[in-house]
Amino acid sequence: MQPRESMRGLPRLVQPFLTWVTGMPLTGAKPRVLWRPVLALIAGFVQTVVGVTIGVAGLQARWYLGIPLVLLSWPITAGGIRRLDVVVVHQTLHQMYTPSTRGNRIVSEIVTTLTWRPPYDENRKEHLVHHAHPCSLRDGDILYLASTGARPGMTRREFRGYLWRALISPRHHWSFFAGRMRGNFFSRPPAYRLAMSLSYLAATVVFLGLTGWWLQWLLLWFLPATFFFHNHTLLYTLSEHRWWLFQNAERLTKPQRDQLTFGRFCGTAVPQTGDVGPLRAGLAWTGWWARMLLLYAPYRLCILVGDTVQHDLHHVRPKCDWANSSWVRNADLGTNQAGRYFEVWGGLLSHVYVGNSVSDWITAEPSAPSRRPAVKEAVAA
Repeated sequence: MQPRESMRGLPRLVQPFLTWVTGMPLTGAKPRVLWRPVLALIAGFVQTVVGVTIGVAGLQARWYLGIPLVLLSWPITAGGIRRLDVVVVHQTLHQMYTPSTRGNRIVSEIVTTLTWRPPYDENRKEHLVHHAHPCSLRDGDILYLASTGARPGMTRREFRGYLWRALISPRHHWSFFAGRMRGNFFSRPPAYRLAMSLSYLAATVVFLGLTGWWLQWLLLWFLPATFFFHNHTLLYTLSEHRWWLFQNAERLTKPQRDQLTFGRFCGTAVPQTGDVGPLRAGLAWTGWWARMLLLYAPYRLCILVGDTVQHDLHHVRPKCDWANSSWVRNADLGTNQAGRYFEVWGGLLSHVYVGNSVSDWITAEPSAPSRRPAVKEAVAA
């Protein structure tokens, strides 16, 4: 049984959480709240502010509480910035965030100025090349991954070694940061955008000079906005496509292009405990819920944010209702479009292994056409 459908018998109260953390609703379910693009923007800002606030509380607490709070704040803040970048800014590049071209530009320029990301024109040009030639040597994302040492054909052990090196590599982080500064200040951005970047820089320096909060800014903003943001971006990008599937060929058929992306769903099927004793059943359920809460939920909150779970939908139908993409994709599985979708269940490592064609790992599977189970299963919680 498909993993999400195995959760159908769990209490209704937990189903919205399971839909969010897995990235997939139950077949036949209806959304309780329809998301709008502005909610994605609000969610990104709120998460960023919450992350910084947790860090501020940590700096004011005793060390045994302060250290865990500051450590917790870093990935949450970086995740909020990622949500603004890979959800909101990404949709402005496709002119799908607001109805007007000018509105998309305005939203993008404000967000990217505040988060030190590339200006609208440069960013949009590079992203449209990615869509026109995905996973080819013209794709800036594949060039970025190659610069970190990624390559096809690695075993799990080789890939994990590469991953640890890339995550702490000074070269990787400096290259990423320098590119962000270059885009904002030195690559001849439009005059209005250069003025925005310089004004934001000046306001930051004046504010820090007046308050003396240099250390707090470095710890609670600069560090998550650079080191953690870079690593979140790397981990996300590694699983965004099956990068090496067709040897970086430029000309692909539509079925081949469809195979380059896959739904990155989080979780596993619920434990089957009908033939075991209560102790084993309790341990199995405890382990399952621990993974959902402590492994998959942080992954969704900080790295695989927003609609990025259904990135295959974005490439199949980029003009869809992206703010409600989990429901749109599920609906597509009940149509003649079903054969265009692929999926991988698990967590971060499962997704990056598939994205990088790790030699001793499973590959993406075709998504099954949407069918509600004929009999509702009873699952003991």
